[in-house]
Amino acid sequence: MVLYGSRALLVAPTERHDNVLLWRLSSMRGAEVTDAAFAPDPDFDLTEFAKRAFGVFQERPFQVALRFTPNAAPDAAAFLFHPDQRVLHHDDGSLTVHFRAGGAVEMCWHLFTWGEEVAIERPDRLRRRMAELCAALAAHHAP
Repeated sequence: MVLYGSRALLVAPTERHDNVLLWRLSSMRGAEVTDAAFAPDPDFDLTEFAKRAFGVFQERPFQVALRFTPNAAPDAAAFLFHPDQRVLHHDDGSLTVHFRAGGAVEMCWHLFTWGEEVAIERPDRLRRRMAELCAALAAHHAP
């Protein structure tokens, strides 16, 4: 099965793993056709599998709350961060997006594009991870 988002991902098990994993199609090299057959698990639900992650990373899901400034609220309201997201509009024109997913690093990569227009309200560990990534990036680019 293939999932399409910011990247095309193959959803498949391997001989070494019993569980289904995500594989970036852009990173694959040397694919070959074989006679091996694969019978998909009839209990596997692709939609539920995809909801566990934000992008590629499949880690334990956590509750996320992102607050967008009034300036960014119209764009954020039109953006699908997650299939199960809930959007709350506030009287000051800001909005908060809530969802449950894993993939903290990829969330941070995406949220960086929103700059100061977004604040990570929860979880604390996602906010700390964003701060760590930003500090490392600033140190890397320091004169």
